[in-house]
Amino acid sequence: MTKHDSLIFDLDGTLWDSTKACAEGWTQGVRQVNPASRAFSPEDLASIMGLTFDKAVEKLMPHSKEEERTKLGALCYQKEMEQIEKMGAALYEGVVDGIESLSQVYPLFIVSNCLEDYLTLFYQMSGLERFFKDAECFGRTGQPKGHNIQAVMKRNRLKNPAYIGDTSGDQRAAIFAGATYYHVNYGFGTPSQECERFASFLKLTRYFVDLSK
Repeated sequence: MTKHDSLIFDLDGTLWDSTKACAEGWTQGVRQVNPASRAFSPEDLASIMGLTFDKAVEKLMPHSKEEERTKLGALCYQKEMEQIEKMGAALYEGVVDGIESLSQVYPLFIVSNCLEDYLTLFYQMSGLERFFKDAECFGRTGQPKGHNIQAVMKRNRLKNPAYIGDTSGDQRAAIFAGATYYHVNYGFGTPSQECERFASFLKLTRYFVDLSK
């Protein structure tokens, strides 16, 4: 097993699940414009987790024109944020204690395809910001995840980071950036190549704590 000098985490599907609140927000958004619109389900939102915001809106609204999609997507995102604040989001079991334990033996980071205020909301609602040294997201840079992982590696002088995520896109981004990819099975996707996989955050925590010794 290879030792790592840092751990970089994906957000959605890795640290928490906000799909119920997001689905409610998107449903409210589309129905504000068209009351007859169908409701979005948590599964609908799970299907776009890991995509950049523009790609997520395109997938959820494939038949709308680009200008209409942009405006409606912005409205739905506003409603999404309101619902996360109201309903909350579920941190996966073991994340709170695990992040605290891991922060004692590794510098921790987040790289996500979310927008910047979504990352801020995660920090506020989880209370975990103090354990992370740095973070980057699509909303801040407009860059793909692989480039954002590289940016975090460069500015923090990371030589051999682990990237922990839950989709094949996360795996591709980690490989592009030169980070070793680890997969959580409880998230929203599957890896496309063989890699170390964890059934729970508790098992992930034990693995990396043992690896640090």
